[in-house]
Amino acid sequence: MKKPPGLGVYVFLTIFLLVGVVAIGFGGWNLWRSLECSRWPTVAGVVRSAEMKSSTDNDGGTTYSPKIAYSYEVAGSRFEGDRLAFGAMSSSSGYAAGVLSRYPVGQAVTVHYLPEVPSEAVLETGIHGGTWVCFGVGTAFALAAIMFFQIFRAAGKAQAAGTPPSPDGNVKLDKPPVLMGVLFILMGSPLFFAGATGGGSNGTPNWVIYAAGAMFVSCGLLILSLRLENKIYSTILKLVIAAAFLAIFHWVSFGPGERIGTSSTPFSTNHAANVRTPFAVFTVIMDLILLAFLVRWLLKRRSK
Repeated sequence: MKKPPGLGVYVFLTIFLLVGVVAIGFGGWNLWRSLECSRWPTVAGVVRSAEMKSSTDNDGGTTYSPKIAYSYEVAGSRFEGDRLAFGAMSSSSGYAAGVLSRYPVGQAVTVHYLPEVPSEAVLETGIHGGTWVCFGVGTAFALAAIMFFQIFRAAGKAQAAGTPPSPDGNVKLDKPPVLMGVLFILMGSPLFFAGATGGGSNGTPNWVIYAAGAMFVSCGLLILSLRLENKIYSTILKLVIAAAFLAIFHWVSFGPGERIGTSSTPFSTNHAANVRTPFAVFTVIMDLILLAFLVRWLLKRRSK
């Protein structure tokens, strides 16, 4: 019988969970500020400096960010600001250059400032990529920690009850926790709100925002369906979720409107590529797999 994990493992998982919660909280703060600053009063300002900053990670990858400093006056007092937007993050050199081209030195700009603290200001409103990165990374950390907590708890229960080990030596897991489904739904719901309020104005197409939100919410509902004790209701909900998944991919693949996004290969990255074709190929493959499962189920039913 394997020894239960020591205190160090639980401390590590707790830290992992806290990192996830903090990241989600920071994403929520960015989301709130991004929406709030659109209602701040504005004042005329001027760009004092604009330059591109680069940073290199341990793997040799380089990211770029635009650094813009501007000045403005509120009630006769002069202020200096350098925040572009809440949730703005480093990206490619092309993206950073595009931002800098909009803010050359000496350019007159509209500055949004917080009335209670005029020194806090932004140039751009709307929801930017850093907000979604915080939500995504935080959720990944939190779900991973919860999953391992569940594994260790299930192993501890089995040992305490004297349950004989399974033939393959694996511990049978409980159903996914309700919290996991709730987290997925909480991740997806703000995306719908962002798309409805023009959250894609920073360059992210609205179809990407809506599709991502639908995927997160669908995953959350699927997890919650596994917790239902009534098998009929659980099956109905799973069928509805499966239909929703197919509807999402069919809408992206064959629905009206452009499907412009980022296409990456080992050799290049295209930030204005038509991604409808790869989505369509994946959707057709899913349809064929579903059809194969349906045919197999019908044949098994017929043979009984």
